Amino acid sequence: MCWMCDNPEATFEDYLDDVVRPVVARLGHAIQATDRHGAPVAYTVGLAARGQPELVVTGKPPDDAHDLIEAVVAGEEVPTAGRRCDLLRGPALWAFAVTRPETLHVAVALTPGLTALQLVWADSLGRWPWEVHRSSQRLLFDLGRAWAA
Repeated sequence: MCWMCDNPEATFEDYLDDVVRPVVARLGHAIQATDRHGAPVAYTVGLAARGQPELVVTGKPPDDAHDLIEAVVAGEEVPTAGRRCDLLRGPALWAFAVTRPETLHVAVALTPGLTALQLVWADSLGRWPWEVHRSSQRLLFDLGRAWAA
């Protein structure tokens, strides 16, 4: 069950105070996982307060998305929009600027006006979501503009 489901009288602010802010204070960031329109989405909360973009992964189960995001956060380089940001172990990755970062509600509640990057991953055959007919990834950016930038 989710925290809000287990605490039906609680408010969104209660969730931020009881769950999110303590994790961000302890670890420097938290990861919020949700399901949007049948597609899993996970994103960081707290990186923007450190002057970095929040990171988003779509199409992976929460545990896998968490591991992928943590591997990128632990890396030496901060991802940059429009650039590859591959890991030593893990899938090939591209980072693209999220068109509407305001949809990352928990992150925006802590840091309004933030920027975010979607970490787009290649499948096990090295194919990108724009190369295959079906992909579990929902793209949160305009692909045409991403390549033009």
